[in-house]
Amino acid sequence: MAIEFERGDKEAPKGHAILYFQSASDPKEIWATYLVILPISVDVAKYVPPILMNQMGDLEIEDFRAFAFPPAPELINGRDYLEELAGSRGDDVLFGGSINTAEVPAAMMAVTEALQQYAELYSATTEGYLPSIHGDPDAEGLGVSEVLYGLMSESDKLGELTKLVGRLRFAVEGGEDGLGREAESDIALLANHLPEEFQVPRLIASTKAGGPLAARLTDLCLQRCFHLAQEEFVKLGQVEKEIETLEASGEASR
Repeated sequence: MAIEFERGDKEAPKGHAILYFQSASDPKEIWATYLVILPISVDVAKYVPPILMNQMGDLEIEDFRAFAFPPAPELINGRDYLEELAGSRGDDVLFGGSINTAEVPAAMMAVTEALQQYAELYSATTEGYLPSIHGDPDAEGLGVSEVLYGLMSESDKLGELTKLVGRLRFAVEGGEDGLGREAESDIALLANHLPEEFQVPRLIASTKAGGPLAARLTDLCLQRCFHLAQEEFVKLGQVEKEIETLEASGEASR
């Protein structure tokens, strides 16, 4: 997925943008979220007591420079409202394509991928005086993440997993080997705090495979995790059947 600038300049992004999608079931429905790239690096862990870290959801603790809120797009009052709002605030407007709004994990991943692209564009225009948007993978933040994952609720962990998988997929599609290794390492660390039946290694493998079929398989594996966590066993069975079908078609095409 590549974001399209409908307002603003791709060569000079403002660092704050309204990202919107069309509903796959009804193109007239507009779903949106807000992206922010902070010009100053903030170590949020200095200001948040450890007991409250799990309330931070899927936001970065050690590196709070780029975030989207809400993490999945929400329905808004149409395109005219979006344009009026962006004009009054001076926001960039980004189009992310069509999404199935009923599949929240996939929608969250689409937002994450768009955020990564927007952050990369912003970082490129400020290169030389803005630190890398991805931070230093060798920094001390790994210990903070370990503590954070241990304190998160299961739903927060799934939100974090969705974000990290989106980052890994963005890295794979963009040939960003360093970012890919960092994302995979973070996912593996988070997997230590998730039940084995979530099959995180399988999720990593499908994400790294690349291509449309693998992307769909990744979305389904994420949905499987959410259905397991929420004990939605009927939906779980449906998703597992679709996963089996996709994996079989992938084997047959080799």
